Amino acid sequence: MGNKVAVEEQPNLKNYKQEKSFIQNIFTRKPKKKFVLGIIDPQNDFCEGGSLAVLDANKIFVPINKLRYLCVRHGIKTFISQDFHHLAHMSFASTHDKPVFSNQKLNLVMENGDKLTVTQTMWPTHCVQGTKGAEFYSDLFLFYNDKIIQKGTKTNVESYSAFGDEFNNQYEQTGLYSWLNQKKITDIILVGLATDYCVYNTALDAVKYGFTVHVILSCIRGVNPTTTSNAIEDMKSKGVVFYDEIFEFVNKNNRIFNNINLFL
Repeated sequence: MGNKVAVEEQPNLKNYKQEKSFIQNIFTRKPKKKFVLGIIDPQNDFCEGGSLAVLDANKIFVPINKLRYLCVRHGIKTFISQDFHHLAHMSFASTHDKPVFSNQKLNLVMENGDKLTVTQTMWPTHCVQGTKGAEFYSDLFLFYNDKIIQKGTKTNVESYSAFGDEFNNQYEQTGLYSWLNQKKITDIILVGLATDYCVYNTALDAVKYGFTVHVILSCIRGVNPTTTSNAIEDMKSKGVVFYDEIFEFVNKNNRIFNNINLFL
């Protein structure tokens, strides 16, 4: 018998292409989106009858509660920020004996000894620790596992953002950034008060930290029409996604809200 000649096995081209495609997808696919709901400062002092009441603030709670229902149903966690000031906070007109809503130049000394000069709006005394004004508005649904983020707890620095102070969170860090990373959050649904201050600054920080921010207009209200309009335009320019109503947000993100009854 003649000698057998070994024949080199030819690779299965179809399997090779499938394996190559699979490996490429591992390294190129985008991470799965994971949403969180952020409710900014839904407190008595910012609602009707409060010391710093925002016009029509009370009207946001019906749509926010509907959104809360959807989020709970679909396993989306919630954080709620809470302005929580000392009575002698640096932003209060009463602290400096200055006219309310005036802009004043302040020389501040931080806890670490840093000296800063800022121009600060003088606000009415609001959301003081231990007072009714600092409590959450009674119409808002609250759940046992809501993450409460207190801000403005330092006497000598302003913290509009739920992430921390206006100096890149150097002097007050609320822990929100760490909590979001721990939960592997990619997208924040942002609602609450007020559009032109705390919602605005929270959104800017969130974008800076790499989160995608979604804002629902029916669930926010602003202090001043001009500054509110300017804040919305600036947020849009930085990539924040806006929706008029909850149903629009749900329809455009239907992968996370599948099989729901749109009662909105």
